[in-house]
Amino acid sequence: MPEQSLEGKVALVTGASSGMGRAFSQALARAGASVLLVARREERLHEAVEEITRAGGQAAYHVVDLRIVPALYDLVDVALARFKRLDVLVNNAGLGYKAPLSELTRGQIAEMIETDLNAAIYLTQAALPALTRSAPSDIVNIASFAGLEAFPGGTVYCAAKAGLVSFSRALAQELKPQGVRVTAICAGSVDTPFYDTFPPRLERERMLRVEDVVRSLMHVLLSPPSLLHGEIVLRPRA
Repeated sequence: MPEQSLEGKVALVTGASSGMGRAFSQALARAGASVLLVARREERLHEAVEEITRAGGQAAYHVVDLRIVPALYDLVDVALARFKRLDVLVNNAGLGYKAPLSELTRGQIAEMIETDLNAAIYLTQAALPALTRSAPSDIVNIASFAGLEAFPGGTVYCAAKAGLVSFSRALAQELKPQGVRVTAICAGSVDTPFYDTFPPRLERERMLRVEDVVRSLMHVLLSPPSLLHGEIVLRPRA
């Protein structure tokens, strides 16, 4: 039988100021975990933490630009100083620019690679000692169906997400003996602010809901440590 709560666990969620990251953080707190919310927008983070604490949960936030590599290693120290341990890492932060490769700027290319792929790799490396100490523990990488199936206008975004999927696959094998479970959630279009600037291929009313992805995350984290999920693929019935 699956565990019924995450009481006593500590989770770190990136991209937590809005969209899926904010919803993940709320669900983790409801399940009993203490949560460190991480993003760039302090006002949004403050609001999210207040929502959690008003509901009786435990949460804190830290403002960081995930493209600054040394800050990612410092971030783990922040989590440990605040909550003393780390059991769950959710690499959720991501962004995208949809355009033909010939029209993307160097800055846009770098921002996608640095945010969607590099940040997850560096932060995971930084978190490994703490996650190994608290094993059985979890790393959940929020990839995308774009990492499995490419589309025009998504060259760099698809490449970054495909890299995250492959990173997850290799890391899962590497960390299995240490009791650290690695899962990639590959969702299709989800109705979030991401699509305010990334032209969707699907009408909003036909997209997945944030709750759909939250349920998948919680299914992973509340399942027995002996159960490995690998990749969870979510697609709207469209």
